[in-house]
Amino acid sequence: MAEIEADDKQLISFLKSALNASPDLIFAKDIQLHYKAVNDAFAEFIQLPAAQIVGLKDDALFQDTDMLAWLGSSDHQVLETLNPVRSEQWVKLENETVLLDILKSPIYSDRGQVIGLLGICRNITDHVKAQQSLQAEKEKAEQATAAKSEFLARMSHEIRTPMNAVLGLTRLTMKTQLTPEQQDYMEKLLSSGEGLLNLIDDILDFSKIEAGKLTLEHTAFNLEKLIRQSINLTAINAHLKGIELITDIASDIPERLIGDPFRLQQILVNLLNNAVKFTDTGTVCLKVRIKAKTDKDLVLHCTVIDTGIGISRGQQENLFDCFTQADDSMTRKHGGTGLGLAISKQLTELMSGSIWLSSKPGRGSQFHFTARLGLTKEQANLQPIQKQQVANLKVLVVDDTRVARMVLLAMLNSLGIKAEQVDNAIDAIEKIKQAHLEESPYDLILMDWRMPDMDGLEASREIYRLHDSAAPPILMVSAFDKDEAKNNALKSGTCIHQFIEKPVSQSTLVDAISTILTTPYPATMAKDLVSQGIKKEITADLYPQTAAITERKKAITPDFFGFDILIVDDNELNCRVAQGFLKESRISIELAENGLVAIEKIQQNHYDLILMDIQMPQMDGLSATSHIRKILKLEHLPIIAMTAHAMEADIIRSREAGMTAHLTKPITPEVLYQTLLKHLPERTLTKEKPDTEAKQQH
Repeated sequence: MAEIEADDKQLISFLKSALNASPDLIFAKDIQLHYKAVNDAFAEFIQLPAAQIVGLKDDALFQDTDMLAWLGSSDHQVLETLNPVRSEQWVKLENETVLLDILKSPIYSDRGQVIGLLGICRNITDHVKAQQSLQAEKEKAEQATAAKSEFLARMSHEIRTPMNAVLGLTRLTMKTQLTPEQQDYMEKLLSSGEGLLNLIDDILDFSKIEAGKLTLEHTAFNLEKLIRQSINLTAINAHLKGIELITDIASDIPERLIGDPFRLQQILVNLLNNAVKFTDTGTVCLKVRIKAKTDKDLVLHCTVIDTGIGISRGQQENLFDCFTQADDSMTRKHGGTGLGLAISKQLTELMSGSIWLSSKPGRGSQFHFTARLGLTKEQANLQPIQKQQVANLKVLVVDDTRVARMVLLAMLNSLGIKAEQVDNAIDAIEKIKQAHLEESPYDLILMDWRMPDMDGLEASREIYRLHDSAAPPILMVSAFDKDEAKNNALKSGTCIHQFIEKPVSQSTLVDAISTILTTPYPATMAKDLVSQGIKKEITADLYPQTAAITERKKAITPDFFGFDILIVDDNELNCRVAQGFLKESRISIELAENGLVAIEKIQQNHYDLILMDIQMPQMDGLSATSHIRKILKLEHLPIIAMTAHAMEADIIRSREAGMTAHLTKPITPEVLYQTLLKHLPERTLTKEKPDTEAKQQH
């Protein structure tokens, strides 16, 4: 028995030590709410010895009536409900006011009867003040971010407005008769203006990402088409430098995926442009593979490989930070802001991917990124030829660039074609000659255009000279302007069955082979027609693409005769640009300098579509649109915002005001035409001509 009592005393001593070691205020009360025990922290808080506190009630320790009411209320609630109670209260002491967080719960005897309550009280003043300070700093930061965003939006608007006039009038000037020198000046002016516009877009994107306001779309898109568009945006600079662009897309990648095609293209264009910028000779290759795949999505692994100047290990460490450049020398030979890679990094992370690189100075670079994209339920199969149709074809690939050959061989292999390869035209001629001697001729030659020693056109002429009508069909693959290759072939009398431009996609190659298989041309045809001087027929028959391109260029401006539109803009230059773009479309245009004038004109006349600026005096575009929708009840009239307001919030405000679409200045002719084609009423574009015009014709 004595041993048990000793153990109890030891346990009590241990519990007392534990309670006194706690920084929390701990106390116990009986049923009558007298203090039965307190720890050292509570005694220090009250500034009385613990022995003097025991036996007292709250009214003997605290003078603050609010404090007494709070303590008494929670005490009675615990004893009445027998449930724990937690609450907070500011308490006034002699020297300070503190915030207490208190938890009270009932105390039971061994028989299960309530004999009092236990309270644990924590001083959370410093914690709450820290939270308040953090919240204040957060609000300050948000205000600063909002102010920065507002500043960027305002600057974007103020820059885009004159840029619309600069780029628009430049494009219109380029359509007039100019000397070669003037044409060169205009092209450089347009290029510089578009470069400035890209810089503005990069800064806005970076600001959106930094503010966490950039969101991704989830829409179905064609990956091959997206890659082709990305390559096209890079091809001009690559061709000017004599760099070959190559795409190596795995055949198992689905044709249609779900994601944000615009942002994915933005990453690709950034990386491709950088590769071209830092490469003086050689190739830039875009390699696309599947890294992982499930039933619902896949992880796409894209690699841009160049033969450029390379990047040192020290430069690689901070390359994806904003405003960092691989070339940070004083001369800044290659230019740029360093924002492109930083934006690409953020975009890949938003796509649940990552971006990295491997590079050595003088040995080129490889930029990798991954992105998670969704799978569509249905995948269309547009391949026009079956493998069994082509599997037995004997094909020769002729290209001096190893990567280009490997890509073409892989594409042919996916079609079941086991092709042979050579890296120069002279060996190709020998192989074709040997194949004829062995009575096992080639069915098709894939011939590169520009090769050292002997180019593809010269080799093709030699092949037809040696074999005449028995010569195999030649598919010319050009890394440069295929129209130039066609013209050169035409002038020299070289019969080329098909022309395709690098980088070659699977569908492009399949289409070309299909055309050759279904419509083979006699090898003598070109020679005979050229000898007769009938170049027009050659262009139409042997080179149907050339004729199509010529017709397409003639018809680049749609015919909107019979439609009436209203352009609402207070800037005279912007109005002149829009009128200039639409001059050849034969559309009828009226102008209004602000929203009030626009409403008056709409009440008096019929318009098929309105192009509406946002920021105007007297009445802005949003107010005018809202009035047209709600007051005039013209719910189906297409109203297109044509504005320098480019932020996401601006697009949302346009939509909320009732606008049909939102175009951001500077406007390009192509975008303007596409918008009108999409939103003008569905009816015959060319109406009957007015009587006055009919009379003039008679």
